[in-house]
Amino acid sequence: MLQADVEAGLFAVRIRFAPGTQLPPHKHTGSVYAFTLAGEWSYLEYTDSPPSTAGSYLYEPPGSTHTLKVADHIEGYTDVFFVIHGAMLVLDENGKVAYVLDAASHASEWSEAIRHQGEVVPEIIGGGHVGYAVPS
Repeated sequence: MLQADVEAGLFAVRIRFAPGTQLPPHKHTGSVYAFTLAGEWSYLEYTDSPPSTAGSYLYEPPGSTHTLKVADHIEGYTDVFFVIHGAMLVLDENGKVAYVLDAASHASEWSEAIRHQGEVVPEIIGGGHVGYAVPS
């Protein structure tokens, strides 16, 4: 987690995925920008699109539904930086919203996971004038 701005409805994350990782189907209420630093990944629904590889930049328009899949043949991690506007709507097997992930929920869950690992929660960029902050 690099940034969580609740007022702006924006969060930025850098995720390192193990080979073969597959996220559940999801869609976003706002735009998403992705920059691949290492590895390879693609969307299962868009087989005609080339995979994202190191140096690739990807724009996801609001409302597109997709399933992120990391290539199985990659050695090491696939490393991606995402800037996400709005919420991520995680879908169940029937296409219904099972879970909503936004700046506030992601910051909270991320902080809990870091503490659960026995680590100190690092400060991240917040935002807004109301004084929302990531719990420490």
